[in-house]
Amino acid sequence: MKNIIYRQKWGRRALCQAAAALFFCPLFAAESLPSSAMTQPVERSNTIGFRLNARAGEAGGNSFFSPYALYSAFSMAYDCARENTAAEMRSVFGFTEDREVHRREAVQLRRRLIKAARGAEFRRVSAFWYQKGYELLPEYEAVLKSSYSASAETADFRSSAERARAAVNAWTEKQTGGLVAGVFEPGSVTQLTRLALVSAAAFKGSWKIAFSTGGTSEQEFSLSSGEKVTAQLMFSGAPVKINYFEDEEFQAAGLDYLGGGLRMLVLLPGPGKSAAALGKALSQEKLAALRTALSARLEPVLLYLPRFKISSSRDLAAELSALGMPLAFSEDADYSGMTGRKGLYLQKAAQKVFLEVDEGGSGTVRGKVKMAKRRKKPPVFRADRPFVFLVEDKLTGLILFMGRLEDPNRGV
Repeated sequence: MKNIIYRQKWGRRALCQAAAALFFCPLFAAESLPSSAMTQPVERSNTIGFRLNARAGEAGGNSFFSPYALYSAFSMAYDCARENTAAEMRSVFGFTEDREVHRREAVQLRRRLIKAARGAEFRRVSAFWYQKGYELLPEYEAVLKSSYSASAETADFRSSAERARAAVNAWTEKQTGGLVAGVFEPGSVTQLTRLALVSAAAFKGSWKIAFSTGGTSEQEFSLSSGEKVTAQLMFSGAPVKINYFEDEEFQAAGLDYLGGGLRMLVLLPGPGKSAAALGKALSQEKLAALRTALSARLEPVLLYLPRFKISSSRDLAAELSALGMPLAFSEDADYSGMTGRKGLYLQKAAQKVFLEVDEGGSGTVRGKVKMAKRRKKPPVFRADRPFVFLVEDKLTGLILFMGRLEDPNRGV
């Protein structure tokens, strides 16, 4: 077992704009998150990430999504769901039956994330879009705002589905500061659409530590198929102290963002091993054990990481139906807590995510990398093959984004 995290007070910024993604692998004894009032809310939010990530391991290519944004969006749908519709949502997301507790947890998570994201920019958007002419209960609209920091917006799908789709996309892009565009693809809503749910998130962070100025170069990246492609590989330039772990299965590196509350975890499977299998094995217990191993010590490491952009649009209705909640998207759904009666149901739910990782844009490094005295040859973390990654709150373990990068030259 080893350890590394490279750190510097100032540095080039690495942009991370998003709405979803993540990873993991086996091999240490299961441990729980530290006991605190945040433990249960965080575990509930992370639940959907592990479930979707396991399914992503069954498909090829890049994978990326936001567990927290997804949990937040369906938290407000669960609040107005009743009977079997609510029961199915509980089985998939792990929501608590007590709606007052559910609302308090939503507020807790949001407040904690605002604190953790200081020094970075994180925007999360959740909204219902419903057909003009329907009326929502005033008390439910009040709960949307107070407990979920969300809204209910009207659109005229019936008269012009395309115009309504453009309105939803324009609103989402504005709310995320232009980072998330095109959440609904052409043809994704129709004149029969009456209720749609939007989930989007954007994150912009700067590395707490810098990659070497001019250290990026075009190098080989090995795909899972064995094919070689070229990628822009960033380099730390010298051994840098980072939270680091390795065993015979994989290497893990924790890379902090400025502000210190958030970090990216990168899990690199050993040569010949599968990133998809690593991600599929991720669980609450294994991730908690990994965090413990990473926090054991800092270690100087030579770090190579590809520069890449990854984006994803997900049809949540199809994915969540397959996980066990098809009723939520059927005419038999019960969302009477929204309007006071049945009849309005989710016909469309989508999440749009985007992430960009680079050296930090223009500007010069201000500060020096702190390095320990070299007593042995430093380990090399060279991500020139598929890996899994996540962006999380260091204190609570709340997962903002999860993903798997199979090819740095492609989106999802």
